[in-house]
Amino acid sequence: MSRITNYLTGAFLLFLLLSCTNDGNDKIGKTDSLNQLREELHLEKFSNTNITGNVEVNWNNSRQTEKKDVAIVEFDAKEKFPSKLQSSFLKAEMNYQLISIESEGELKNYFIEIFSYNDSETYSKTITKLDKFRGVFNVFSLNGQNLGSIAIDHGNARNISESKALDFLAETINSLYVSSGITKKIPLCDKTYTQVVEQSEDRYRVVSVGGKILSVEYMDTVVTRTTTILPYPCDGSGDKDAIILQRVAHYYTGDGKSYAGVSGLLDAIITDPSFSNNPCLVAVFTKLGGSPTFQTYLKRFDADFSVADLKLSVGIDATHSTASAVTYQPVNSLIEIKFNPEKLNTPPLNIAKNFAHEILHAEMFEKLLRLSAKKEIPWSQEFIESIRNDEPQIAEYYTRYLYDIPIGGSISDPQHEYMAQLSINTIKDILKQYDNTQSEDVYTAIAWWGLMGIGEPDDITGLPPQPTAAWANMPQAERLKIVKTYLNFKNTNSPCQQ
Repeated sequence: MSRITNYLTGAFLLFLLLSCTNDGNDKIGKTDSLNQLREELHLEKFSNTNITGNVEVNWNNSRQTEKKDVAIVEFDAKEKFPSKLQSSFLKAEMNYQLISIESEGELKNYFIEIFSYNDSETYSKTITKLDKFRGVFNVFSLNGQNLGSIAIDHGNARNISESKALDFLAETINSLYVSSGITKKIPLCDKTYTQVVEQSEDRYRVVSVGGKILSVEYMDTVVTRTTTILPYPCDGSGDKDAIILQRVAHYYTGDGKSYAGVSGLLDAIITDPSFSNNPCLVAVFTKLGGSPTFQTYLKRFDADFSVADLKLSVGIDATHSTASAVTYQPVNSLIEIKFNPEKLNTPPLNIAKNFAHEILHAEMFEKLLRLSAKKEIPWSQEFIESIRNDEPQIAEYYTRYLYDIPIGGSISDPQHEYMAQLSINTIKDILKQYDNTQSEDVYTAIAWWGLMGIGEPDDITGLPPQPTAAWANMPQAERLKIVKTYLNFKNTNSPCQQ
C-alpha cells in the first residue's frame, strides 16, 4: 500500500466529520456519517449466530486517530450476554469492533471479531496500539461476508487467509508499526514480506567563525522511507498462526457441543476429531464461510429444519482409495463426507472445490432422504419414479444412468452426470467467492476436475477410462485445454498440506 506525504490535501471525510467540533455544519456531517454506517452495518446478515443475536455496537462513543497518513475511526461492540471460550491457548473473552479506515481518499469499513492468545495483553480496543497484542482478527464486511483472518503478532499483521479483501487492513496496521528487526522470524519458506524502514534527519544551519559556533538555526526534517521485499526465513517446522487459527475455528464447550465462534458454519454440522484437528481442511472450510453459495447448501443441514445430519471426517475409503473425498449415502439420517488425508497436497482452492463437489452430493442425498420420509433412502426404481414430480431432474438422471444401464451402476454415478451437466457454474461460483484472483479458465478447469469421470484423463484424448457423458461429448481440443490448465494451476501453486 502506497502512502503520500501530503495527505492533508486528501479527503479524510469520515474522520473529519466524526471529530468533535463546535461548528454546526460539522455536527450535521457527523450525524450523516453515523447514519450511513448504521445503514450499511447489517449484523442480522452475519452467518456467525453469536454476532447476529448477541452483539451490539456502541454508536455513542467513537475513537478517532490520525496517524501516518491514515485516518481511523473505531467503534466498540460488545456481547449483550458475555460468552466464554473453552480454550487452553486463547483468553476466555472475545472482543468486537467496527472500524473505518481512510487513506489516499480510499475508505474501507470492517467488522472484526478478536481472539487474544493467553500470552497476550488484553486487546486495547484499537488497532493503533497492538505492540503488546497477539491474536487473530476474523474480519467481516458490514453485510456479514467473511473476508478471512489476520494474525497479529506484536503489531505485525499477516494476512493468513491471503485474501485481497484484507490487504488494505493488514497493510494499514503494518504501516503503524515499523519493526526494528528486519529478519523477524516467521516460518514460511515460500512467501515474502514487506519491510518498511524510516529514517528521520533534522537539518540545521550552523554559523561559526574560527571554529566558534555563533548560532544554530533549525531548518527542517527530512524523512527517508525505504521499502524492501524480503523472504521469510525457513526456521520453523510449521505455520503456527495457521494452526492456531484452525484451533480457533473449532472449539467446544464442556458438554462437547460445537460452540458459536469464528464463522458459525460449524454449528450446522458434526465434525469428527480427525477433521477438526486437520489445519488444512479447517482453514479452507472456515474461509468458505465467505461464500454465500456454499452457505446456502450447508444450511440444508441446519438442525432446525434438516432431515439429515452432516458429518465431516478424514480417512481413506477402502473402495475409493484414490478419491479426494467420498460422500456416503444416509445411514440413520447421517450423511458423512470423508476427506482423503493423502490428497491434501494440492492448492487450497482445489480443496475448496472438493468441499463444493461433496456438498452437492450431500444435498442430493438430503433431498432424496426428505422425499423418502425414512432414515435411509430406498434405492428402488419405484422410489425414483415416485419423486419425479418433486425432483424431476434427479429422477431423470437416476433413471438414465442407473436403472437404464444394463450392467447397473453406482448410486453416485447419476449424481456425477447430473453435476457435470448442471452444476459446473455452481462450483465455479463457490470457487470465485473463495478466491477471486484466478482466471475464468482456471475456475472452469478446477470445477471439471472430479466430474470428468473415473480415472485420470490421458494426454491424447483427455478422456478418463470411464468418462461422464458431458465430458465425453465435449470437443477434444476443449478437454485437453481444461486438463492442461488444471495441471498448470496445481503444479504452480503451493499445496494446502505437504
